Order: sequence, then structure tokens, then C-alpha cells
Amino acid sequence: MSVVAVIPARYDSKRFPGKPLVDIAGKPMIQRVYEQALLCKGIDHVVVATDDDRILDAVDTFGGKAVKTDPGCRSGTDRVAQAVKSICPGRKGQAGIIINIQGDQVIFDPDAVTDMIYALSSGCPMATIAAKASLKDMENRDMVKVVCNEKGSALYFSRAPIPHLRNHGFYTPLKHIGIYGFCKDTLEHITTLKPSPLEKSESLEQLRAIENGIPIKVIVSGGEFFEINTPEDLAILLSRWQG
Repeated sequence: MSVVAVIPARYDSKRFPGKPLVDIAGKPMIQRVYEQALLCKGIDHVVVATDDDRILDAVDTFGGKAVKTDPGCRSGTDRVAQAVKSICPGRKGQAGIIINIQGDQVIFDPDAVTDMIYALSSGCPMATIAAKASLKDMENRDMVKVVCNEKGSALYFSRAPIPHLRNHGFYTPLKHIGIYGFCKDTLEHITTLKPSPLEKSESLEQLRAIENGIPIKVIVSGGEFFEINTPEDLAILLSRWQG
């Protein structure tokens, strides 16, 4: 069963237009993410899914693989599903497990991705990653939080600080890392579902799965993660590397 990592990348980001191509220490951001994906054990193929020719050209320049997707895709998940269909439609050996790595996730823990692949190959329909949340993370409404049941499956995702820690010492708050894994059938099923009420309320597409009874296994990682959403995030990363 083939494992394919798909990196959705849009040029027209509202908060940071053109960010997939911004220079990070001599390489475009999309190349940084692509090369990290190649380090993950268990991934057989890596492909960028984009609606912009400039990103296609950049990926081709550094020797990567990219496919053109419809600008009208309503979400990153839809873009990933469309890319998978175009890679190997109807052929034996096509992707059985799909890993969705965000195009701005410039630093992530490869071991967590490998653990996610193992969970999917063991029968989980969908998986994602979380890390310990700081107090600052909990107060940040742009940082998504997740709470899990005792089996490690997500109960809920929210931009609000969940859980409310009235009594401390019983639960370690977790922030969600936007890397997803799907079994192929699950990915195809999710893209046929309408956006759900909680999904639309929180603007979090993973809630569509939960609202439709699809369990999401959460891999809790102690590794390093860094996502670039704004020019300020880029400045923070570069200052760390230069320091």
C-alpha cells in the first residue's frame, strides 16, 4: 500500500500573499516543507498540490513533483483529494494512505508523521498531530486546541481554550498541529460531505469528520513544530536561525 504526502500550497494567502515562494535561508518555503516530508519514514511519494503556475515552476526548478488543482477547491482537503486522483487514477498501487502536510509547516517532527502512518496502516481512518500547549497557546484564538478521549481520539477541536482548567493537574492541554493523515476511502468520503454546523462555526474543517462520526486518532508529539502564517512569523524563524 503506497503512502503519498501531499502538500497543498496556495499563492493568494490573505495574511501573507505569495508565502509558498518566500525565501527562507536560500530556499523557497515550499522547498523547505517538501524536503522535510522526504525525511519521514514510511512516505513513498511527495507531491505539491497548487492552483498557481508560479508554485508549479518553483517545484519543478528544485526537482520536486507538483500537480495543478482547481482554484475553486473549497478546502485544503479537497485540494489534496483532487491531487491524489490526478497522480494515479484507477491504477494498481495508487495511494492507500494520504498525508496532508500544510505548505507553511516549515518545521515538523518526522517521527510524529511516521507514527501517524503506523496508526493509519493499523486501521485508523484518520489521524492528526498535537503537541503540548503553553499558556500563551491557550490564550491565542488563532491557535487551535484539541481534547482527546482516553483512547487518544479527538473529542473536539476549538479556537477557544479547551478544556477549561477549573481544576489543574488532571489534563495536559494540547495544541493542534495541522498535519492530517487519511485512509484513501476516508478522504474520498469526507470530500462528499457538506460543511457541517460546527465546522462552519469554528472555521475548522476537521470538525466535519467528528460531526459525521469519523474518529480522528491524535498523535501527541514532543518534537519541534513551526508554522508560518504571517511575515512576523517568518521574521521570528529567521532570527532563530541567524542567532
